[in-house]
Amino acid sequence: MYHPYRDGYRVLPALKKLREPPFCVDDDLERYLHEKREASKVQRVFLEHEMNAEIYDAFASFIEQQGPAHVTRPYTLRSVAMQVQEDIAIQRIEDGRDWLAAVHVCFPSDWRPEEKIGKPLREIHAPIPGMNLDASYKLAETMVHHGPFMRFVWSVVYEDRINFHPDQPRRSFDPANPNVFVKVERQITWGFPDLGAALFILRQFIVRPPDVDLPALAVACINMNEEQRAYKGISDELIGWLQQRGQS
Repeated sequence: MYHPYRDGYRVLPALKKLREPPFCVDDDLERYLHEKREASKVQRVFLEHEMNAEIYDAFASFIEQQGPAHVTRPYTLRSVAMQVQEDIAIQRIEDGRDWLAAVHVCFPSDWRPEEKIGKPLREIHAPIPGMNLDASYKLAETMVHHGPFMRFVWSVVYEDRINFHPDQPRRSFDPANPNVFVKVERQITWGFPDLGAALFILRQFIVRPPDVDLPALAVACINMNEEQRAYKGISDELIGWLQQRGQS
């Protein structure tokens, strides 16, 4: 299990070279696939904008070489995404611009894929406090021409579920029933430099009690600034509870 909150909260990309397979397969596979089927009934999960056949062909070759053994043909984005635990997106660059060219996302973290498709990283990341938006195109270039990379983002949540689409009601911290989980998103980027494209491979993990490192989580939340706490839904009440539990 991953515990990136032990390193604090950061908005910098913090890219690390990928040292593990791009896809995970574990005992939760059937749960993830069931949740994807359910999400696809009520959410827009697949969208594309200015895509081309060459990139989809490169994606198919990538899955043939790097995809999980249980994935079956055809190796289209729609078919593969409904067979793996990860969500998949494709970012393109061309003539000094970048844009989100395709997504198959069933488990967004408080965002709607239909509002992000066709947009550059600068706009996609605009709601995140502290992001260096001026470096967004450089980041897109790095994803395409270097790597593959791995990074993590995390959030505190209060229920054991995978899909945090904004249309679904979300529980807040309840001190009378303090179920504190950490949702960790592992983000893999894999570039196709000859085609000016890069894959995002997004896997959601839930760190459940008692595996959550409460003292480390308390420190990470305390060290956020006010804007970051508001963005992540971190209340003073939660911080007080974490501090109390971390000292016990």
